[in-house]
Amino acid sequence: MNTMTQDSSTGLWNNKNRKIFFWSILALAVILRCIRFATVPDGINQDEAMGAVDAWALSKYGTDRYGTFLPVHFTAWRYSQMSVLLAYCMVPFIKLFGFNTVTVRLPMVLISFGAGALGYLGGRELFSERIALVAMLLTAVNPWQFMQSRWSLDCNLFPHIFLLGFYLLLLGLEKRRYLYLSMGFFGLTFYCYGIAAYSVTAFLFVFFIWCLWKHRLKFREGLLCALIFTVVALPEVIVLGINAVHFGRTISTPLFTMPYFPDSVRSADILLLNFSFAQLGKNAWALFSHVFLQLPDIFFNSIPAFGPLYHVSIPFVFVGIIVFTIQLFREKNIEKQTQMLALWGFLVTRIWVGLITYEVNINRVNIIFYPIILLCAYGIGSKMEKAVAGGRSCLWNQQYFVLRDLFYYLCGRKQRVL
Repeated sequence: MNTMTQDSSTGLWNNKNRKIFFWSILALAVILRCIRFATVPDGINQDEAMGAVDAWALSKYGTDRYGTFLPVHFTAWRYSQMSVLLAYCMVPFIKLFGFNTVTVRLPMVLISFGAGALGYLGGRELFSERIALVAMLLTAVNPWQFMQSRWSLDCNLFPHIFLLGFYLLLLGLEKRRYLYLSMGFFGLTFYCYGIAAYSVTAFLFVFFIWCLWKHRLKFREGLLCALIFTVVALPEVIVLGINAVHFGRTISTPLFTMPYFPDSVRSADILLLNFSFAQLGKNAWALFSHVFLQLPDIFFNSIPAFGPLYHVSIPFVFVGIIVFTIQLFREKNIEKQTQMLALWGFLVTRIWVGLITYEVNINRVNIIFYPIILLCAYGIGSKMEKAVAGGRSCLWNQQYFVLRDLFYYLCGRKQRVL
């Protein structure tokens, strides 16, 4: 494991206490996400209902509600389509436990548990045990992560599947079997949300160019990665292609259907296809205001008084991004720099998504929150580690208890909202 800072095996951060911290934070995340998840928020989001009905139809007939056999992409509103992977994840729960709000929301709840653990694992690979635990705690009590776990929207699966692929990518820099496995999950992101086509592809392309340039990857290994990624994503890529060129008919196979949508208006959401500087400015403001300033979004994407990341986190986010970027360019160890570049690319390509996607809201740019949480943890944790390394145990204890009390307060407020 490559870390930016090695942890001591004695004192507060010994192995026993690390395990206690890990399982305590995971238990906190599970409890917060399980409390009344079928009834809070009350009712069903319209997109959630749409995906749920298609999942029910798949569980009964192997088709969506329009009768399309195992579609790669849902027709949904006809003029505005929907990704399929989350609905397919609902199918076994609906078949086992019936069609209700619990079975519709259960996949996102379970996946959100795992994402908290993935935040810890990714932080440990990139940074250190302490920062990893800070990242896990931030994820456990994060308003956006809490909110998305209770809306079974197709797009909400995207950041979790990408995070899994990202973690496997970090492991794959040392053990190639994980690298190839990560390509499968990156390919699956195409079935989570349409913006994966111009975000995941850009991220992987730039990262692999770097790896080839710095001899962190052999050319044949890069080709194998590209092949795995392409094979997994290809059906969705074909759907995007036949609709982009107005192919005029649906392609059916014995395994699945790649539908043509003659009434689709989705291309209007992509700035590159309808460029104007005025729209670019509006997109930039929407991204900056909703993500970095945490100003209110549309009402069903907002938790009053909190913001998607907590307003108190804003300084730590900027500190983390700035310090991490400086460290990235100063780093002399190529292995460590490559890991850091992966996280930096994670953030930068997500900013790219916000700039070229029509006036993003929290759902459309949800992929940006995991790198921001990791960098916020870095901003908090690096200061803690510096204090510990300097022998200022009193300062460390003060910071530790302040953070503990802060998160107790935030968790208490969250539970009162429920």
